[in-house]
Amino acid sequence: MRFAISYVSTANYDLNQAEVAEILTLTEERNNNEGVNGLLIYSEGSFFEVIEGEESKIKELYKGIQVDPRHKNLILIFGKKIDKPLFDDKEAHFISENTKHRKMKMENFLYYIKDLDQNTQKAVKNILTAIGENS
Repeated sequence: MRFAISYVSTANYDLNQAEVAEILTLTEERNNNEGVNGLLIYSEGSFFEVIEGEESKIKELYKGIQVDPRHKNLILIFGKKIDKPLFDDKEAHFISENTKHRKMKMENFLYYIKDLDQNTQKAVKNILTAIGENS
């Protein structure tokens, strides 16, 4: 059984664009190497992430995310078992304010969440819309 977690958080005020780019790159490499799929978006000082994979691995990864000093005000959107993968291409995706194909990837992400329950889909769509409006 796979497990997925989604959260939003506020980047620390002193985090600069180079550090954000480094976070995105290192997280992408680590997640892809460890079989963790998902999406990480950074926009206007906020992070939004969905990670999925083997349950114990995802829960352990989230524990590290919770104590990461580079962000604060972490809010869990959902943490649940999923019947089938949300992301079918076996890779993690990372979007920042400088990503050229942001709109396309955001629309693709809405496709990925189609298998979540309606309330979770609505919460995620609202957050993605808010992030898109602020960028």
